[in-house]
Amino acid sequence: MAGIGRYKLSDAIPKPPKGGGKKGGRPVLTPEIAAEQIREARESEQARSAEASNRERMVDIGRGNQQAGRQGS
Repeated sequence: MAGIGRYKLSDAIPKPPKGGGKKGGRPVLTPEIAAEQIREARESEQARSAEASNRERMVDIGRGNQQAGRQGS
């Protein structure tokens, strides 16, 4: 019972390599990758802003009046 409390569960997880050598580190950001990330972020924002609100969904399924009573104002 000498080993109780000596180790944590997180000790079993392998540690990521340190340093910016050939293995590990951040990937190099090329103009093509940067443009793709910007495009994906823009598409994600458009999709997020296009989704319907909870009230609109409730109206679509015929429960809009029930939802309207719970607004509090």
